[in-house]
Amino acid sequence: MPLPSSLLTTTCDIHRPFGSVPPLAGGVACRLSPDLVRGTVNLAGARLVWTHVLDVQPGVDIRDGCTRTAGSDAIDFADGDEIRGPDGARYVVVWVETVGLGTPLEHQRVYLLRHAAP
Repeated sequence: MPLPSSLLTTTCDIHRPFGSVPPLAGGVACRLSPDLVRGTVNLAGARLVWTHVLDVQPGVDIRDGCTRTAGSDAIDFADGDEIRGPDGARYVVVWVETVGLGTPLEHQRVYLLRHAAP
């Protein structure tokens, strides 16, 4: 079941790979929130850092760049998709998880790192 549209307060564009033009998907309904306070976690030896979280409906095709090398439990980080907000801000996808699986509020939470302007 999708999130109520009232919770998705803006839209974004998804670019794959990072920096590509045109967007893979445009006008995706979402909620973008700053998350600097909680924006670091250590997972199996990898330190992931993010500045914002993005909530989107389940089923939105959005991908992180994290992988695991065979024979190791360490996470290897690479750039995932690029998210562009309506104000032109650019973010790299760090991690994607499903929240509330099987509940009426199931959605994807996307951890983002703001990309510095050149």
